[in-house]
Amino acid sequence: MVSRLMGDSTALASAIVRCCLKEDDSLHDAGLYVFKVELPEGEKIQHQSDLFSKNGMYVNAVKDERHAIVSTTKHQFQILRNRVAAYTANGTNKTQFDYIESIAPYIGTEKNSGELRKKVYIDRPPETVDIQLMFIPNLQSKDYAIAIEKVKEKIHIVQGQIQQDPYYLSDRTPVIRAVVPSSTLSRFENDSAIYRIEETRFFSVGVDDFLMNIPSSAQMDDEIDLENLPIVVVLDSGINFPSPFDQLVIEHWMPPLSPGGDRDHGTRVASRVSFAHMGQQLALSHCITPRARVIDCNILDGSVPENIIIQRIQKAVEAYHGVSKIYNLSANASLPIEGDEMSIIGFELDALQLKYGVQFVVSAGNHELWKTETSIDDILDDDDSRIAPPADSMLSIVVGAVTSEDHVGSLSGKNIIAPYSRRGPGFAGFSKPDMCAYGGTISLDGAGAHVPADMASLVLTTNATVEPDAGTSFTAPTVAGDLAEICNNTPNNDILLAKALLYHNAKPLWESDEMENEELAFAHNLYGRGIASVEDSKFSSPSRVTFLRTGSLNRLTKERVKIYMPEVLAAQVGRNVARVTVTCLTLPPVDRTKGSEYLGAFIRASLKKSHPDGRLLPVAQDYSEGRRKWDVCCQFTKTFTSFNSGDWQIWLELFSRWDEENLDVPYALVATIEDVSGTLDVYSEIQAQNRYQLANTLRIKIDA
Repeated sequence: MVSRLMGDSTALASAIVRCCLKEDDSLHDAGLYVFKVELPEGEKIQHQSDLFSKNGMYVNAVKDERHAIVSTTKHQFQILRNRVAAYTANGTNKTQFDYIESIAPYIGTEKNSGELRKKVYIDRPPETVDIQLMFIPNLQSKDYAIAIEKVKEKIHIVQGQIQQDPYYLSDRTPVIRAVVPSSTLSRFENDSAIYRIEETRFFSVGVDDFLMNIPSSAQMDDEIDLENLPIVVVLDSGINFPSPFDQLVIEHWMPPLSPGGDRDHGTRVASRVSFAHMGQQLALSHCITPRARVIDCNILDGSVPENIIIQRIQKAVEAYHGVSKIYNLSANASLPIEGDEMSIIGFELDALQLKYGVQFVVSAGNHELWKTETSIDDILDDDDSRIAPPADSMLSIVVGAVTSEDHVGSLSGKNIIAPYSRRGPGFAGFSKPDMCAYGGTISLDGAGAHVPADMASLVLTTNATVEPDAGTSFTAPTVAGDLAEICNNTPNNDILLAKALLYHNAKPLWESDEMENEELAFAHNLYGRGIASVEDSKFSSPSRVTFLRTGSLNRLTKERVKIYMPEVLAAQVGRNVARVTVTCLTLPPVDRTKGSEYLGAFIRASLKKSHPDGRLLPVAQDYSEGRRKWDVCCQFTKTFTSFNSGDWQIWLELFSRWDEENLDVPYALVATIEDVSGTLDVYSEIQAQNRYQLANTLRIKIDA
């Protein structure tokens, strides 16, 4: 039980008085009071639902474990004041109010994003600011209607300009974009209808003017059955594939009232989706083999504000989610994430993925620190190199860039993060990016900056040439195409399983055997899980067998998944002869109003090995990285020297927030048993068990 001093209870009563409505408040006519509540150290908002409900308080948003933004009616607020007064006077309702550390009005600069505070609260702020006013979440429609009109009126009073009618996020929260005098910002900070104020982000794409033009012609392999190729939606500046590559574009789409982009950047992006290893293919012949078709969603027609791009993405997903499950977005804001609040567009991508069962592949973003810094270490030490929205999206696959070759004048060498590629951590300290891919680099010499040509830097242009280009814009579509290939090979084109296979078989760019957790976390924030291995994701091999399982879990159920450890492998003599890798990917609910408690569930996977007496023994894990609570992916690898054959098990257990016991969370489980030497046929013994259904035909590589 929390013990409270009488002085604190007096402060509680005083704070209640300060929460009274002001006449110019936009919720005044709705009769709603909004204030923030802080619980004592060690207490959690999610465990105190009775405290709020019994005192007429509705939790509209959670900042973190101990802090919540709540609302109540005038009538309930008066009852609350009376109860607090009685508590202060004689300790009545002590069992409830001892769990409240403080109550205070929800006003002031804490509503502003960090970038907005830095821009406005300086000696010479800009005359006006372009802002997005997000309303208090989870109000009734009638209350929003009142508050929106009042906020519009306030914008006009301060000589501001509304840029568009209010738009709504997927959780029904309204947002108004407006340009207002910076000197009037406090009018909105102190309005209880406003939850958060952010400077409007803008999204644009373009081809840099320092590219080295090395024209090269390419032809398309015409023996491929195009109708059987998977489809990826490219959200970009338009696609203009030259003939015969234009056969790969299924449809062109533009949002209403848009003139469309110039199709230059979008064409280059789409070429990385449609063609894998273009440089390697051209080195052998002039023919390149397509692997995916594309739908052209031309949504980037210049510098597009966040409110507009969100609505365009919403319309594109609504239009094509029945045709394609994979959406590539190679556009980022210019400034990095703040990390303590999920970006508006990051949340919207998550919400769309949950609603429509689609998968976004997103670029980590590019910076220009390579222009001023002299080493890659200095770049990585700079906070401005952190990922940019929407790369904080927790359910999207976020992709960074790695330099594929050593080039004179490049700050990054082979297999090192590219000098322009942004790094993690992402939202709330979670690892980002999720994957990386080889892309071009930037070299600096006496002639300036240019992108040197190498096997991994080539893109197809609207002029039917193949040229080098650099940016995470072109590594994200590489992974989008990889995912499409994998998904086309899974039962029922299961996109969650395809994503799990992508993560499971990624090749790390570091040696993890001797790395501590801190070093491993740093590596993950540069490279994610590593480089995709499409072949390993599509097929097992004689010495490497992968088990697949999909399903859903809630808090009342557990899964015990059996995998068979072959006798031929257990009989092998030597050190570190077998390797088991487990990846469990989940699709948890998200809630932007829950602050750092954004993800609503996670699944913990653990491995149990067999013992001669029939028992199952737990397998201790060496590192915590990849098994962090509340992440979407639980992943680990364990190498064994001495062990028993027979049935091993993977135990899956779901944990959820907010008492959602009946919440069913989809998962995809991938487990691989591998002979480290690569010489034993473990596949045949497992197949002889006749217990596992083939997901695909075994593919065996034969050396020429």
